[in-house]
Amino acid sequence: MSCRILLVIMSRMAAICVFLLLVGIPALAQTASPASPQESSSRVVPDVPTPPDAPAPDLGSQTRPPPKSKAKKLANKLDPHCIDVIFHSCWSSPAAPPGKVLSEEELKSQQEAKDIEVGYFYLNEKNYVAAESRLKEAVEFRPDAAAAWVGLAQAQQELHKDDAARKSYEAYLKLKPDGPDAEKVKKALAELK
Repeated sequence: MSCRILLVIMSRMAAICVFLLLVGIPALAQTASPASPQESSSRVVPDVPTPPDAPAPDLGSQTRPPPKSKAKKLANKLDPHCIDVIFHSCWSSPAAPPGKVLSEEELKSQQEAKDIEVGYFYLNEKNYVAAESRLKEAVEFRPDAAAAWVGLAQAQQELHKDDAARKSYEAYLKLKPDGPDAEKVKKALAELK
């Protein structure tokens, strides 16, 4: 029984060694080839002289050309940034591409939407204190967010803060007197009075 296990382990290790040799030898052959002094540098130096007042290009952010060997192309396709051979080894992934810069209004809108989403999550989990806190933040960001006012009022009503709940329900009705939750809000207001 132990001989079989040993045979399986040895055959797997041999397969791994063959794979590493197939991938590694072409890579070594490319790096070992003689290169001119300009090619040996990872940064490309422009051949054309630039005037002294011209801005210099940022050579550090330029990307390398894609690998030319088939083995490197295959390795790049299969590159999961982690490997489990004899031991587990990981390396970092490339930097994320720069995203779109959002305006202040878009950031405010995103924050308000997140506060409402989290507030309703807490409301559904019956964590009314946390729901009230997050929905108050949403109302501070956007006083015209009707959904935040309804959720805030429900949390305040569950916390027996009847005056605050009444004001929140009224704020919703000022924003959306014929909104989708208007009938429920009017009914809840009648119960509070």
